[in-house]
Amino acid sequence: MSWFDCSVFGVSLFGACVFSASLAWANPSENMKVKKIIYTEEMLQSSVPEGLSRIRSSISTVSFSSGERYFPVLLVSTADYKSIDSAFVFRMFNEEGFRENGYYGSVRDYFIASSAGQFKPTFDIYPITLSNNFSSYQSDASFILPALDLLVERNDFKSRADKYESTIPFMILHPLFKDDAEKSCDDFFNHVFSLRYSANKIYSKNGYRFNDYAFVAQKAKGKSSSTNSKDVDMLGSYVHEFSHVIGLYDLYSADENGYATLGPLPYDVMSLGCYNGDGNYPPVFSAFERESMGWLKPTEIENNDSIYELKNISGMQAYAVSNPNHPNEFYLIEYRPAVGFDSKIEKSYYSGQQGKNGVFIWYFDYDEYAFASNNPNKNAAHQRAEVRAVLNKNQEYFSNFSFVNKSGKAGIEGVFNFVFDGNDRVCFTVNRSKILDKCPDIASSSSEALSSSSETLPSSSSISSSSVVFSSSSSLGSVGVLGHRLVPGMQMHVAHGMLNVEVPMPGKKTLRFYDAIGNMLGMHSFAESSASVDISGVNRPAYVRLDLNGQLLLAKRVKSLP
Repeated sequence: MSWFDCSVFGVSLFGACVFSASLAWANPSENMKVKKIIYTEEMLQSSVPEGLSRIRSSISTVSFSSGERYFPVLLVSTADYKSIDSAFVFRMFNEEGFRENGYYGSVRDYFIASSAGQFKPTFDIYPITLSNNFSSYQSDASFILPALDLLVERNDFKSRADKYESTIPFMILHPLFKDDAEKSCDDFFNHVFSLRYSANKIYSKNGYRFNDYAFVAQKAKGKSSSTNSKDVDMLGSYVHEFSHVIGLYDLYSADENGYATLGPLPYDVMSLGCYNGDGNYPPVFSAFERESMGWLKPTEIENNDSIYELKNISGMQAYAVSNPNHPNEFYLIEYRPAVGFDSKIEKSYYSGQQGKNGVFIWYFDYDEYAFASNNPNKNAAHQRAEVRAVLNKNQEYFSNFSFVNKSGKAGIEGVFNFVFDGNDRVCFTVNRSKILDKCPDIASSSSEALSSSSETLPSSSSISSSSVVFSSSSSLGSVGVLGHRLVPGMQMHVAHGMLNVEVPMPGKKTLRFYDAIGNMLGMHSFAESSASVDISGVNRPAYVRLDLNGQLLLAKRVKSLP
């Protein structure tokens, strides 16, 4: 095993790491190549605050992790090794829905998915040819600096330089497989570092400044001499390293004997999840990582009688259970079904622990120094970031919200009675004795907790088995209540206290009921072409609105329906 301590690294750089020297798994017959840089506390700047920094605080995130951002990528050839075609690499990094070589998407796709569109990076690919053989470069700085000299003289770079940051973070892709590159120089493993330390200076020329960089291999195992686009490295390598650039730390580690500690191995891109699906389905950012970037704010669970709805992580929702005496220690609850980049969590490329999809119960004991060291999970007996449980069956529960700091005790007994409503959401309670056998229909898609005091009226079981959920908490106001749009063949009428609806079109139909001033009284959804809803309990003037796949079809007063 080859753990790598760097004695000159400051906390202003966010990591450096990946898979390149030996790391043995808990099963000694299953080994894997891993190398990382670990920063000791004395290496970190003394100004690092205790407790939370970007995590669960108002401190601003890294400036280039939101919005439309642009990053240069140096695609390097040497005299003896040629790069992959630059047009292909541009597509691999930027093309929406990129599917070649087993990739689920492009690098840009990954970050758009992880941020729900809040971060949209564009990677500008610049082919660079160094004049010497690869083996003549004996440090990453000696490789990078002449490449930057060539970059800043390019007209295409100059024309786009105003899109980059004032001190430009960048990626540099060398033309070999990572293990082959290390045979020339020990520094040539995949990693993130800073020119301030590797070159003892921030690069500055022609008015351009460069410092933080990701140093990554272009090519897959055994393909160093290839220029075929089929022989590029796995998507997980690029995603993992660039995630360091925008501020994340490694979550994998090893114990004192060199065996991998548990950590969130297949569940997280900053652990070994970048090997999921042959390395081409890295799992999207967790709620913790999204919170780190300022993209998501978890909701603290209260001890009440609510039914909680939890959306797929793509809906940017998560719940927190925090230590009341030490808020840096907390659990996060997120829903991760087997869709998109998360669809291969159960099929990892490496031979160690395999994962599963469902509701992830994460535990965090956050400490700024521990995470800034790039090794928060070094203590096998106390992982600071780990998945404590994955729930993937109806009625499963988790009730071990235990804390280690300041005698903290969770404000809830647990989370119970999980019900899975497809890939979109799950529902649960915090009351063990409360019965929940399905997710209720909800009056507003923005609701997080559904009041248990809502009145439920049954619909006709011969048409639809779902129910109308009445609530006084949602209001439409005056928008759209009286508008209408008729569809040929659609019928709606009231008979004997039943609202009968026929819509001969495929799709999800939704009926919403409002009082005369726009307060929502209830909602009923159905997929069939017809439905009957019992409205005999509605004893005041009411309006009904009918939507098809979210588009308004009709809105009329119930009493005036033909």
